[in-house]
Amino acid sequence: MRSWTPVLPDVLRWRDSCNVYAVLGDERALIVNAGSGEWLEEGVAQLPVPPAAVLLTHYFRDHAAGAAAAARAGIPVYVPEGERALLADPVEHFRRRETYVIYDNVWDLFAPVEPVAVAGVLRDYERLTLAGIELQVVPLPGATPTQVGFVLRTPRSGRLVALCGETIHSPGRVPRLAPLQYNYDDLVGTVNVAFSVEQLREHDVELLLPSLGEPLVEGVDEALAALRENLLEHSWDHEPERTVLGRVGEDRVAQLSPSVWRSTQANAASHFVLGRSGRALAIDYGYWYPTGAGGYDVAVNCMPILVPAYSFPERRRPLLHSLDALREQAGVEQLAAVLTTHYHDDHVCGIPLLQRLYGTPCWAPANFARLLTDPAGHRFPCTWPQPIRVERALEESFEWDGLRFHLAPMSGHTRFSALIGWEVDGIRYLHAGDQYGTFAGERSRDFKAQYVYRNGAFLDSYRASAEWVAAFRPDVVLSGHWAPVATDDGYFERLADYGREFEARHRRVMALDDDGAHFGLDSMSGWIWPYRVHLPQPQTVELDVTVRNPLPAEATLRLRLGGPDGWEGSTTELRAPGREEVTARMTITPDGPCRRQPVTVELHADGRPFGQVLEAIVTVGDAGAAERSP
Repeated sequence: MRSWTPVLPDVLRWRDSCNVYAVLGDERALIVNAGSGEWLEEGVAQLPVPPAAVLLTHYFRDHAAGAAAAARAGIPVYVPEGERALLADPVEHFRRRETYVIYDNVWDLFAPVEPVAVAGVLRDYERLTLAGIELQVVPLPGATPTQVGFVLRTPRSGRLVALCGETIHSPGRVPRLAPLQYNYDDLVGTVNVAFSVEQLREHDVELLLPSLGEPLVEGVDEALAALRENLLEHSWDHEPERTVLGRVGEDRVAQLSPSVWRSTQANAASHFVLGRSGRALAIDYGYWYPTGAGGYDVAVNCMPILVPAYSFPERRRPLLHSLDALREQAGVEQLAAVLTTHYHDDHVCGIPLLQRLYGTPCWAPANFARLLTDPAGHRFPCTWPQPIRVERALEESFEWDGLRFHLAPMSGHTRFSALIGWEVDGIRYLHAGDQYGTFAGERSRDFKAQYVYRNGAFLDSYRASAEWVAAFRPDVVLSGHWAPVATDDGYFERLADYGREFEARHRRVMALDDDGAHFGLDSMSGWIWPYRVHLPQPQTVELDVTVRNPLPAEATLRLRLGGPDGWEGSTTELRAPGREEVTARMTITPDGPCRRQPVTVELHADGRPFGQVLEAIVTVGDAGAAERSP
């Protein structure tokens, strides 16, 4: 007969397809990982106290296949926040997963095939109490980008232990390397393991309880240090992973002037401005990423945590960075607020984490604040799916802690961005988001621009921003992905030259005649808000339809909102100036349940048909539950 074996007086192990651990409280037990579920048949009756919950470190079938049976047996199952959708609805996961042309090799085909009734999610850095046992959820990316572990002090023996999933198998070794090859011929996952190793070392635990391998009851720090060293040695033929591996843990902030600091461990650099009282205002806060000592390194194009080939939001995971360094180097205990340059995920995804853990307010320019608060409402690229609470929607300028900040709406890289300028330490700074890269030479053609048509761009985008920059005349231009640039007269001239060339070049290559019919440089005919609609049952839904007049002169626009046969949509007419955008409230009524059903807006301008120029997606019924959480 199989049985539990003790690791400690209050920690038992069941050898299943993975190690299933039972941490014993006074009256209930916590089970970590479900394995194949074999322990449910004989092991539950052997426990001295009944199980209160099952906690999963990650979704691999040899760790999680038994979770569905545990839930049916009445044991609540808690899963990593980034894996909830995959575990709760594996059918949808396998339906959308490409299985022919595969270049993204994350092991998400090794997921359970039976849906799990999820009782709750385990959020990074969260402290919670289950079965009377206090624990902390520790982000441990590696085998999966979203793996977690648990650090707790055992209730009876008082030992500080980490249940660490697949982070380590034995001193210096992982159980398997293949899941760490997230893409094609890379080893990005090893960088994540190195991050997880540093997380565990910071907690200074006495025991490591891996899900594959034997418990490590002594020499814990040495075992982790050896793993870090072996990963580095193994990566000799995997650049840039080897370079990045060497930087993990070097989380410092670089001082640009007495009051301005820049992160060195972020995919899109965060900047921190110290006010007169010594408090700090952050500008952007996105993904952790071990860049160079100056906080930028465009030569290293490796993205740990992000998994480059994936657009799935659950593969992208914000983690804390820069805060300890800011405290140690600049004496800043807590951020007063975080200000955003634009809405893209690599600049804002960490803000909900700051809000949840520290209550950090978010301030955003008014021209894109709504994109942050209601991400389901639009489909502009690079949108972080978690709503971000915006405490202040800012207009042209504002004052904070003795400093004055100047804002100007900006388009080019995206129309939903802003230039942010301020002066401190006798230096005029400008943060230009991702609008400008750097000059490689002396001509405007050597300038690195970052325009993305689908983000929204206009012919005069770079000309208009160059004019504002020249009028503000900063001494230093900051960005999210390039080194700070010290300006001179030549810099402003080259920006102006590029603005003119940008327009001329697009007129040469694209039909943008002033007297012709077109939707402008970005070919954006408008949008429907909200873009994603979720209804519990069929009912009339109101949509705000914004449409651009494609004609050069004022025209009557006729809009018809339609869906499948049986759906009732409205029609409206409105006047619009030439090339301008106007908005109308329209309605449509579904006739039954559906999932991600497109509805479209058909446009006529002064009687001329332009077709179904816009779409939105409607879900009706229980399927909407899976849609509401990213």
